[in-house]
Amino acid sequence: MSQQLPRFGCHRVPTASGARRPDQPIMWLSCENSAALLRVEVAGEIDMSNAHLLVELLESPAVAAVPLVTVDLSMVTFFGASGVDALVRMRALLSERGGGLTLRDPAPIVRRVLELTGTLALFGIPSAVRQGGVPTVPVAW
Repeated sequence: MSQQLPRFGCHRVPTASGARRPDQPIMWLSCENSAALLRVEVAGEIDMSNAHLLVELLESPAVAAVPLVTVDLSMVTFFGASGVDALVRMRALLSERGGGLTLRDPAPIVRRVLELTGTLALFGIPSAVRQGGVPTVPVAW
């Protein structure tokens, strides 16, 4: 197995219109882990091809004992039913371990899908952010 990382942008892949575009990852994840908090930042699209990666991240032994996870969804550009399922599964997994899940600054598409599915209330989101506004009091993340 090669230790070399794949290079994106060097291949041309077909699009639905038949045009070709450079290949690029559709979702980026970054993590910052401390003893008490795991902060996950997600950018791009969360769909059926990659939503499972969020849950698998929490199943990793490196973060198995983290009591609180904050997921920053401010840079998400697409969010479907698989994303909702992943967040609900993450919440259940953390709850089983005595932990919790908080969503930070969900993008409008994320907030809207969570509202439509009736799952927004499951997640710790500051009320001003939940309404789509700017918090009037600083919120510590």
